[in-house]
Amino acid sequence: MKSYNKIFSFILILSLLFGCDNFLEVEPLDRVDGSSFFSNDEELIVGVNGVYASQRLVFSRSDGGQPLIYRLFEDRSDNAGADHTDQGERVETDLFKEGTGNLPISGLWEAMWNTVNLANKVIVSGATAEGDQALIGRIVGEAKFIRASLYFYMVNAWGGLPIRTEPTEDFTATVLPRSSVADVYSLIVQDLTDAAAALPNSYDGGSGNEVGRVTNGAAMTLLGKVQLQIGNFPAAEAALRTVLGRYSLLPDFGSIYSGTGNENTAESIFEISFNAGNQTAWAVPQQFVPISIAAPLGTNGSGRNVLSSYPTQDLADSFDPDDLRIPHTFGTATEGNYIGLYISKFIQPGATNGSDINFVMLRYADVLLMLAEAIGESTEAYDLINEVRTRAGLPDIDASSPGTFMEKVMNERRWEFAFELHRWIDLLRLPDAEVFSIMETQLESQQQNKFGMIVDISLKSDNLLYPIPQNEIDISDGVVEQNPGY
Repeated sequence: MKSYNKIFSFILILSLLFGCDNFLEVEPLDRVDGSSFFSNDEELIVGVNGVYASQRLVFSRSDGGQPLIYRLFEDRSDNAGADHTDQGERVETDLFKEGTGNLPISGLWEAMWNTVNLANKVIVSGATAEGDQALIGRIVGEAKFIRASLYFYMVNAWGGLPIRTEPTEDFTATVLPRSSVADVYSLIVQDLTDAAAALPNSYDGGSGNEVGRVTNGAAMTLLGKVQLQIGNFPAAEAALRTVLGRYSLLPDFGSIYSGTGNENTAESIFEISFNAGNQTAWAVPQQFVPISIAAPLGTNGSGRNVLSSYPTQDLADSFDPDDLRIPHTFGTATEGNYIGLYISKFIQPGATNGSDINFVMLRYADVLLMLAEAIGESTEAYDLINEVRTRAGLPDIDASSPGTFMEKVMNERRWEFAFELHRWIDLLRLPDAEVFSIMETQLESQQQNKFGMIVDISLKSDNLLYPIPQNEIDISDGVVEQNPGY
């Protein structure tokens, strides 16, 4: 892996060049001596700021204008379609036809491992760093949360992974075999448990103590999500109950992504911070919105005839027409370069130099719906679901409403979190045959209606994981084994 051939200090320098909001506005460094840096609490703060900055790069790294993480976790699902007239590698991940040399896949793999490596340096250095030990413990907790969050995305994308908990500063240390999925999840659970014990409930300002850093609530929410994903419902319920009531839904769904001045709200649990004024703008909105819609709003848009990512008709048709979330989720362009559905969730009027909108990775509506799923069909579970439905202007549902309980939960999650990188991971909790049926139907419809092609797509279990990038296999001399089917 190319990123692990570089000495850590160079990776750190690159990460620290990107600031965001107060706690990520760090001074660029000419040189970082990896053997002596991070020896005290002040240096560790700079180090963990670099981890946040690197995490942000994971969510903004793009290929042909499309963020890589969207290609792998949103376009992959039945929520979003991709431009099937685009370059082959960019289409492959949407059609489940990707090869082992796919550049978008290897690009995201590299970006995620870079961030894990930076987190590892902070975590390991914390054991010997001098200074305020409570502060050092908190900083290590922040790094463990970010490491766990990256491992969570990666294990759902690639399955078993090499478990790296030491910073990589030489080539030989990069060659590790893949551990089992269960072992990867054990690391994630331990990291989040450790983080929750060290992190505060909130931050009150001041250097190194800024709002926007990871909190105990974020660690417990992600822990609940992880336990839900592996089917440990009692553990998921226990974790999520600790968060219940500590946050609240915003009255207006549209205000969640309304831009500058509405960040880290009462509903927000953890956000990936972006700041156009600090040269860390988020380019997502201008890729997802046609120029005919964007220009009148004073923001940038896409001039493509087919957007790199767009809502599927299946998603649009699934909404209740009275759902108040619709205009804040998708719209329809009727004239201009692109005709059809587009993502409206992240539009920031007047943003001509990229967006200031933060990406909300965890929010309270997720806690409510995950807890309902963990509890299972019951009056309490429906009460939690109906809190989310009430804000959407929809009537309550109960056991007598159409569909199985899981179908109802998954529908609510689909409507609430469309284009927030939840849907593909949510689908993976369903039986394989159900995922195949959903995706085969959606892809065949998309091909026929959008591109005039009639195709017969047949998926199998091997399609549920991406291939390990071939470069990783080659560098390891076969120590890292490929996923089945590739």
